[in-house]
Amino acid sequence: MTRSVLWFAALAVLAVSLHNASAQLDNTVVSRRSSINSTLSSFSNNVVNKVNEYANKFTSMRNDMSWQLRTASETLTSFLSDKQIGDNALLASDVLSAASTTLSASVSASITIAASFSTVSTCVNTKTQASVAATFGAFSTAQAAYFNIITSSTSPFLSTCRSRFSNTANDLVNQAADRIQDCLNDENNELSRVNSILNNYMTLMKQHYQALSNHVRSCSSLGSTSSRTEVKAEVNACLKGIATYVGPLYKALTEQQFQLVNAMLQLEVVASNNRVKLCINQVSKSYTAMAEAIVPSLNECLQTGQ
Repeated sequence: MTRSVLWFAALAVLAVSLHNASAQLDNTVVSRRSSINSTLSSFSNNVVNKVNEYANKFTSMRNDMSWQLRTASETLTSFLSDKQIGDNALLASDVLSAASTTLSASVSASITIAASFSTVSTCVNTKTQASVAATFGAFSTAQAAYFNIITSSTSPFLSTCRSRFSNTANDLVNQAADRIQDCLNDENNELSRVNSILNNYMTLMKQHYQALSNHVRSCSSLGSTSSRTEVKAEVNACLKGIATYVGPLYKALTEQQFQLVNAMLQLEVVASNNRVKLCINQVSKSYTAMAEAIVPSLNECLQTGQ
């Protein structure tokens, strides 16, 4: 009778212990889902902030360089009515006007492309939630199976195996959550890298717009409409060079740079999305496999003690 009472008491303690372990896993799942959602929210906010930052950079460059081109064009005004210089002054002015038009259109295109980064947040959120649900669900299933096996087992290795596997699901859920958050945090760093690349591109583009503007100013500063004929001829030749050589060169350079930066942005939108999805997918597959391995490993332990 006493032995029977002790057996039931031990069974009751075991049941409570196993119940507590299951409750702990449930609490961990809830807690870690909350922390992942918080990281997702921060990630989404960072994407929005970066998109706004990119747009501000392009807008600032457009405003600054438009001013450069406009003030350079104003230095040509006095030459437009001059018989000797007027034609080439008009051509140089047209070069600046075309550069301003290209700048405005290209910046608008860049801002539109940069805004497409916003699609990354939605896609990443959907993928992350699905992966978390699948992975954490696999651990909950493994924990339930663990509970059933342990409570019905008569293995001589029961105590050892119970101790070895009691916290496995809980520990691995924490690890999986950490890895998923790492995926998001790593991509935050990648977005900063894109920002750095943009800065470099824009610095180069600004230099070319400034160089074109300065070239026009340099020509204008050589003389005036009241200068000697030979000085006006020098001004005229300088302005002709802008229309014939300098303008087309800078036009090709700036158009190419905008094509490059816009292509880079488009590729980065796709790459950013793929990087996070691939990272989270790898975590999900790896830890789901670990969850599925718990029951076979537990059964082997109960059979062999290993």
